[in-house]
Amino acid sequence: MSKLAHHARRADAKSATSPASGPIFEVRNLAIGFDEREDVLHNVTMQVEPGEFVVLLGPSGCGKTTILNLAAGLLSPRSGYVRFDGAEINGVNTNVGYMTQDDTLLPWMSVQANVGLPLRMRGVSKSETKAQVEHYLSLLDLTEAGSLFPSQLSGGMRRRALLARSMIYDPRLLLMDEPFAALDAQLRHQMHVELRRTVKRLNQTVVFVTHDIAEAAKLADRVLIVGGGRPGRLVAEFHVPYGDDRDLETIVYTDEYARFERELNEGLRGARDPNMPAV
Repeated sequence: MSKLAHHARRADAKSATSPASGPIFEVRNLAIGFDEREDVLHNVTMQVEPGEFVVLLGPSGCGKTTILNLAAGLLSPRSGYVRFDGAEINGVNTNVGYMTQDDTLLPWMSVQANVGLPLRMRGVSKSETKAQVEHYLSLLDLTEAGSLFPSQLSGGMRRRALLARSMIYDPRLLLMDEPFAALDAQLRHQMHVELRRTVKRLNQTVVFVTHDIAEAAKLADRVLIVGGGRPGRLVAEFHVPYGDDRDLETIVYTDEYARFERELNEGLRGARDPNMPAV
């Protein structure tokens, strides 16, 4: 089977197993805090539709990562509800992939072994694991690096290996918490191109956290701005004015992109804690 045919089959399979309608991830009237302290987030309502690339944009410490942890089933709300595919999340959500800015590749394993680890942990056969690892290494241009160890990889290759490992078990939702924050500008751009290309080809649903306006403007289908002080809340929503076929090499030079980036910047001003001094 050709690579493109395999991609089409995967996309069709996702459509067949998805609910006929309704969001894949939904939060309603949510409040969450820790111990006896005040809420981190309060009165938050949001949803993510299948196939969407949603970016949570806001200042550090505003509660963006908390939303990802709720989707992953690592936290529970004080009030309101969090649903995945229409059912409330109770316990760890094994239908999500989670990629952070940390390099969690195991140094004693090859790239092939690292990428295939989630399948081995799920008891997938050796032959199927081998086929899936080869597919994702090819998809992310890592075939020649399969036998290498993490210490032998460039920063961009390590990020691609982590992305492959996060996606190999075909999660219904991919959670990404500032995954490219440690990369230099050129590598970040390369990963933006790889990410958009890969998730759109596979019809992958993504919730991506960043505090970088340019990153949000390039990657998102929809941007939700989180902030407003303590407790945090959703303060603005923006639909990206360009489509799935955007060219990340040229979009940043267009007037449309410049206008959208300015709109996000204005929205982000409203997300700052009013009790903190301007910088």
